[in-house]
Amino acid sequence: MKSRDPLVTDALAGAGYDLIVADLEHSSLSAGDIEGIVRACDAHGVPVVVRMPASALGLCGQLLDSGVTGIQVSDVCCAADALAVRAAAQYPPVGTRSLALSTRAARFGAVPAASYVAASLESTVLVGQIESAEGVAALGEILQAGVFDALFIGPSDMSVSVGHPGDARHPDVTGAIDSVVAATLRHGTPLGIFCGSAEEALQWAARGLTLLAVSSDLTMLAAAARAALRQLQLPADG
Repeated sequence: MKSRDPLVTDALAGAGYDLIVADLEHSSLSAGDIEGIVRACDAHGVPVVVRMPASALGLCGQLLDSGVTGIQVSDVCCAADALAVRAAAQYPPVGTRSLALSTRAARFGAVPAASYVAASLESTVLVGQIESAEGVAALGEILQAGVFDALFIGPSDMSVSVGHPGDARHPDVTGAIDSVVAATLRHGTPLGIFCGSAEEALQWAARGLTLLAVSSDLTMLAAAARAALRQLQLPADG
């Protein structure tokens, strides 16, 4: 999700997807927009994961208070990055997140503190993106840190990091991605990737990846508009 309009979220969440990823990294969304996205998804029983850069970790508590299910952090490069995510997203003694019960996630004070903290520790999902040469090199220590419920590959940033911007088919890029796939699945950690199309998602599913982010709201809208226009336009010689 990149659109602020909860109606767009409502339409996509109602389509039957397993989850919606709200993008705080590559969109104009703000933390204040996320609650509307969560409320629209709640109507369909669809959880929301927020993707953010590491520089925005201070927003974790606010976002989780609004009712998001998970936090996905981009460009995790080492175990220290992973531990910083856990610190920001979990309550003490596991992390450093501040507690308030007058929030949507705590039903505005209806849930006792002890129950709420325990439920949050159990249900909050943390996802780390591996999308750089540094992240690939440190993958072993990132997995061993035991912070993330899943890892996620960012092919575009990976292509930039290894020196072939936008060329996801270059052997250097596919080699880096293949090494992440092999090591992560061998470790037993669920793995995901961004997919430009449903066809691409099916290919990755066949390789054992299970967290498949398919396109985006605005990309889907623009593609559908272009496809309809192509059907309506007459040939140049017509």
